[in-house]
Amino acid sequence: MIQRFLLLSAFVLFSSIGNTPTSLAATNDPASVVGDLGSRAIAAMRNEDTAATKQERFRQLFRQYFDLEACARSALRPHWQNATAQQRQEYTNRYEDYIVIVYSTLLGHLRGENFTVLGSRPSAEGVIIASRVSGIVSIGVDWLLNPTNNGYKVTNLFVGGIDMASMQRSDLVSVVQRNNGQVQAFLVALREKNASNGILLIT
Repeated sequence: MIQRFLLLSAFVLFSSIGNTPTSLAATNDPASVVGDLGSRAIAAMRNEDTAATKQERFRQLFRQYFDLEACARSALRPHWQNATAQQRQEYTNRYEDYIVIVYSTLLGHLRGENFTVLGSRPSAEGVIIASRVSGIVSIGVDWLLNPTNNGYKVTNLFVGGIDMASMQRSDLVSVVQRNNGQVQAFLVALREKNASNGILLIT
């Protein structure tokens, strides 16, 4: 399951890396948000950076373009309700590390791809922006965005029809279950999981 998640996540990474800040107008238009992610990704693919720098770049982009708390909460359901406020905050931090590892690890393997926004459609959960990544492979990526006080933010991705939030949830909930449903034990295990998978810091 984890290997499948990592493989599918590779395609999503094309549209999630870069340095240029997005405009306020773009954040109020979900199609522009996704288009900006794609154009920044293409430029960033040409950069040769250390693994720590790639992780930090994606961390900044994840914070900017995604609804971190909504994504974290969705990935932990139903155990989120059993966590204290302090545990939720620590988990959210560890979840961010978890996502950073997944995408930044695959950054160096992706080169020369094209990203196209195809259109939008309403959803019961928000707005879905359809896009396509093409090059060595060609795959559809649908983005679910919701309005927030800071503009539209990404809350889920569907890569080739695969619900990425569901895959994350399956992975993380399995860690909770291996720790007898104990949230504190899960946090320790997740921290160790991230460390063993290569979370890095720029010093």
